[in-house]
Amino acid sequence: MAPESGMPKITHQQRNVNLFALAGRNAPKLDALQDLPTGMHLIGVGRPSDEGIWPYLTNLKWIHSVASGVERLLIPEMARDSVIVTNSRGPYSHALAEWAITACSWFAKDLPRLKAQQKDRNWEPYYVEELRGKHIGIVGYGDIGQAVGNLAQAFKMNVIALRRRTQLSQHERDQALTVYGPEQLNKLMAESDYIVNALPLTEATLEVIDARAIASMKHNAVFVNVGRGKTIDETALVQALQNKHIRGAALDVTYTEPLSENSPLWDLDNVLISPHTAARTELSFSKSTKLFGELAQLYVEGKELFNVVDPEEGY
Repeated sequence: MAPESGMPKITHQQRNVNLFALAGRNAPKLDALQDLPTGMHLIGVGRPSDEGIWPYLTNLKWIHSVASGVERLLIPEMARDSVIVTNSRGPYSHALAEWAITACSWFAKDLPRLKAQQKDRNWEPYYVEELRGKHIGIVGYGDIGQAVGNLAQAFKMNVIALRRRTQLSQHERDQALTVYGPEQLNKLMAESDYIVNALPLTEATLEVIDARAIASMKHNAVFVNVGRGKTIDETALVQALQNKHIRGAALDVTYTEPLSENSPLWDLDNVLISPHTAARTELSFSKSTKLFGELAQLYVEGKELFNVVDPEEGY
């Protein structure tokens, strides 16, 4: 995806480039670094650390995240030194969308009851719910949100999207997409049977899904989070779940990770918890490393990069 209009055009002269890789335990395999473009040289591999590492990365010009979230990278030093930041927007979207729809089905088909009956050898038919015809509200309709919307429409769900740009494209009109602006968050929460949060973490989205938004939800509504844990008031969510104000929640992310052993979320029977693994697939990682290879080739050739992060917007 090319930078939006208004973003500076980023070009570079042909050059030799030194690459330093930071790889945590959840990072894609580094095998892809064996196929770097001519002119790019791997000079070292380290482990992610705190902000103290940046002063030692002298002459830093470009940093790429193999994840889509970049909130940990957008520190003042990056803006001060005009460092270009790119991310892996795209490769993980379909996997996250699959998980989100699976989570909706988890509640619609009451799979916990199914497993309990199986354990008890209890053949007791019961009514289940279809996703067809239900309203799914998607908070954050970027690449991940759109992937969720596409799958939801395949299930014949009615999609309500929340984003800053409320104008509809012709394709979106053909899809019968409903779009609300950020100021209509509570309206979306109130009208949706399933709510999927796909927001990135920025200053503007920190706990933007607050207690009032959660209180706006239907009593039989389900909250699904594949965005960032800190975009929701987790204390208010826990209270709503404990009091059965809402039907349930499926969380691939939490406010603090790893989730504390003392968190009440572990003990709630109306919560599905995933340890941030919804997009941890071989295919997603493969596409992410391929995307980096494409960017690396563009960089050494002095061409314009894509997936450039706007440091002011945070994504």
